[in-house]
Amino acid sequence: MRTTESILKSMIENELGENRAYVISHHQAENPNRIDVARDETVFIHNISVQASIDFWLEFHSATDSRLIEKQLSSSQLIEDDIISRHKGSINFSQSHAFDYKVQYVKIKIVK
Repeated sequence: MRTTESILKSMIENELGENRAYVISHHQAENPNRIDVARDETVFIHNISVQASIDFWLEFHSATDSRLIEKQLSSSQLIEDDIISRHKGSINFSQSHAFDYKVQYVKIKIVK
């Protein structure tokens, strides 16, 4: 987990550059179909947890990144995926079938 936090911190610092005013907020969404991202915002997804009992896939994409999480299961499990992805546009989610998942993300808004 420590490595994930340091990578996320480094990515946020690179996004902000020097002397830029910003607002940073932390969010968690349950079973989102879409996370809206405005033009002056950047979203970093840093954790996805999935509760599933059979094989599944979960895909999410924006204008700048696309990811696929795919697992083969033989019993009910909670899968934690410390994934870091940067998005400069709204993020859409699709899944193989109905299952519960949570997305944790950081939203940065540049203040002009």
